[in-house]
Amino acid sequence: MKKRINSKRKGSTAELELAKILKKRFCLPFERVGVSSGARPKQVKLDDKSKETFTGDLTVPEGFRFSVECKAVNKEVDLLAPSALLDKFLTQAEEDAVSIGKQPLLCWKRNRKGWIAAVYITAFYRNAVPVHCVAYGKWFICKLETLLEQTDEFWFETED
Repeated sequence: MKKRINSKRKGSTAELELAKILKKRFCLPFERVGVSSGARPKQVKLDDKSKETFTGDLTVPEGFRFSVECKAVNKEVDLLAPSALLDKFLTQAEEDAVSIGKQPLLCWKRNRKGWIAAVYITAFYRNAVPVHCVAYGKWFICKLETLLEQTDEFWFETED
């Protein structure tokens, strides 16, 4: 009999791993939200600052342009065809980000595979699009390590 996977623990582990990757890249604090992992603003009334802190799966540094949604999946997602699973993930990331005035960043990891990331195509209005990106509707999808090569101007709000 196949051992049952604890999806809550799997998701928490993925969030911790993603936070560690982002901390290393930016040398700034990224932490797992923990309490209901991103669902808290939908459950209780919060002030704007708290709402921003508890929306998404990770707390992010001041000025970070994105709300981070993290997924750990065991199914392959075909990026060249419509995918109900991917569409569900993108919709959740988008709704959370829009609710706090940020851009969505969806990061997911398949079992024993590398991280994949999705951001709006418009996120690249000042930056060159990485070479190995796939367009999926209004999104660009690529390896997270490729996306992390973008300059800090891509990731953080700047005074115009």
